Amino acid sequence: MLGLVLVTHAPLGDAIRQCVQHVMGSMPEGFAVVDVPANEEIDHTVQRIQSAAHEVQAGTGVVFLTDLFGATPSNAAVRAGVESLKLPSVLVSGCNLPMVLRALGFRDLPINEVAERLVMGGRNGIVSTGATAPQRQTFNPAKNDDSARNHHQQ
Repeated sequence: MLGLVLVTHAPLGDAIRQCVQHVMGSMPEGFAVVDVPANEEIDHTVQRIQSAAHEVQAGTGVVFLTDLFGATPSNAAVRAGVESLKLPSVLVSGCNLPMVLRALGFRDLPINEVAERLVMGGRNGIVSTGATAPQRQTFNPAKNDDSARNHHQQ
């Protein structure tokens, strides 16, 4: 099973961890969060990420999820994983809660396939309902026995 390390600007990671615990009922094994405060030295951040990666790995690899590509958490995760970890690793950036939940569900797949699914899950988790909420859509004047009459109901 792949280990997961969420590396974000503080306090986003802790907030996502709380959401994961709320949705799943408990904290899953093999999942760690590293929140990066604004004033932390990058070498210290890299060490904390490496420590988290070693704690969650089960020999098959580690997936690093970061909030913003090119920012300090992402750059530190690259240094901690790609340059130092002796296991397969991948970094997926732009994480959101749907992506993290998807990552927890697909950890038994090969690491490259997990990365692709995470990108898809992150994108699919972004939805626009438009300016009008579904409950405020105009009434469809279909016949009473027509199932199309209820098209606006979710």
